[in-house]
Amino acid sequence: MKIGIISDTHRNYEYIEKVMQFLTKKQNVDAVYHLGDDYDDAKALEEYHIEVAQVPGIYDDGYRNKTIPAKITENVLGLNILLVHSLQNDAKDDDLFRADIILHGHTHMEELRLEDGHLFINPGHLKGPLDRNKAPTFAVLTILDREVSAVVYDLKFKPVNSIELSRSENGLYKSYG
Repeated sequence: MKIGIISDTHRNYEYIEKVMQFLTKKQNVDAVYHLGDDYDDAKALEEYHIEVAQVPGIYDDGYRNKTIPAKITENVLGLNILLVHSLQNDAKDDDLFRADIILHGHTHMEELRLEDGHLFINPGHLKGPLDRNKAPTFAVLTILDREVSAVVYDLKFKPVNSIELSRSENGLYKSYG
């Protein structure tokens, strides 16, 4: 399964559209996960008729008044994927322990990190041309029976970071050789 991951779109519908065209036409993603700020931005994804999972960001009313869950878990091919906006505010130790893959945003800085068999992905932001001195980015996560890979792209659709992992009953690990 191939999943597009976007975060911190902050009502930038031009960038959302540009990224969605790439995700649906070039990457043929099966789903898009939106990690918040702004929650209502995910409405722009409806026209693509693909699966959408989303969590609110800290600026969303539903986040602040707790009417929308700040975290959700998706299961894809036997892997538990935790979606949160703010890793430090929304994910508890128990959530991290149970998740194989943790998707988070909020910092506007892309990240692919393997820690103790868990993959952490922050796709970056789509807020504007430069935010917090970082260019806009998004990610694509591919989950297969034995492998997991993730690629972070810039808005020229060039990879800026990537990771390839193998799956085992003990978690995800880098394969050598």
